[in-house]
Amino acid sequence: MNSGLEKEFGLSMAEVNSFITWYENKQSGIGTASYAINKHDNNKGPFTNRKDYVIFNKILTFEVSEYTAK
Repeated sequence: MNSGLEKEFGLSMAEVNSFITWYENKQSGIGTASYAINKHDNNKGPFTNRKDYVIFNKILTFEVSEYTAK
């Protein structure tokens, strides 16, 4: 993020691909300014759902590290 904040998410490849599609579309001027990331198992507390919203113009870089579950 351009504020220096770094976030890390555990996403499926489908979610990663969805994020990349949103990012590329937004870069071309299509789509919403924010992207919701479901926090899944990090859903601590009494909540039924938790999401982090990433703001397009605050993203400087992003990294995707893929691994294979054993």
